[in-house]
Amino acid sequence: MSYLIPKDYSVLIQEKNILQIISNDESVRSRAQLAGEAEAQSYLKQKYDISQEFKNTNQWDKSFIYKASDRVYVDANPYIQTNNYIIGNFTVNAGNFYTCTTNTTGVFNPLHWFLIAPQYTMYYAQYPYLPFEYNKFYNVGDDVFWKNSIYKAKIATQVINHNAALQYGKIEDLPLTNTAPDDPNAGTEYWQFMSNYIIPANTDIINTTYWTKGDNRDPQMVLYLTDIVLYHLHTRIAPMNIPEIRVKRYDNAIDWLKMCAEGHVTPNLPLLQPKQGNRIRYGGNIKLINI
Repeated sequence: MSYLIPKDYSVLIQEKNILQIISNDESVRSRAQLAGEAEAQSYLKQKYDISQEFKNTNQWDKSFIYKASDRVYVDANPYIQTNNYIIGNFTVNAGNFYTCTTNTTGVFNPLHWFLIAPQYTMYYAQYPYLPFEYNKFYNVGDDVFWKNSIYKAKIATQVINHNAALQYGKIEDLPLTNTAPDDPNAGTEYWQFMSNYIIPANTDIINTTYWTKGDNRDPQMVLYLTDIVLYHLHTRIAPMNIPEIRVKRYDNAIDWLKMCAEGHVTPNLPLLQPKQGNRIRYGGNIKLINI
């Protein structure tokens, strides 16, 4: 299981070439992917929620239970004329992913199949409500999603007025605007637990109540991580003779990760809550309002 899927490499290298590099052993690619992910995460984990961004990208299985923000891709065994297919079976034919609508065998007949999407199309599980944010204003009755559960606000967000802020003296000493629903001290005071949230087994991938077609990964992260993995794969072939393009792209990927960590660039990655790892910290005395 990995953040990347085989199709991600097609942007940078042909599949036949990468199969030569890994000697047709997918376990080699898997190990390189895990190493590349760990390398990327080491630059980002102080500031970004890597547990969310680096979720595995798995092949969709209708019998599985999924959670919000899980991502999958559609794939199945190729169509074989001698097989007997029944309603509900899945197959891939001519690069497309189908589900069987009529028991069938023999030459592929599109009238007996429902086209879902092209092979490797990605989907991600929707949030039932917007995720909780520490710095957002909530009214009584607002619903939020937090750590696989749904909560309802019992108390409106407490806004600190200027006079109250002055009592703290410094900006960095101001308390957080909200209390997390699972806070062990005050969570139940501010939030009512409503229910856990899952996508039930046997939910169709085209059910738009639960699934959205698309990729919820950061596209830059996908590209740069692919570069890192390809660099590591080439080292097993000729450690002293790695193609110059792979070295350059690896160096660019590491530079980008460093810039993300230092705040020079802002990738579309989920931030840790409350915010952490800021390179430049703000602060100072709370200013008096001029009259």
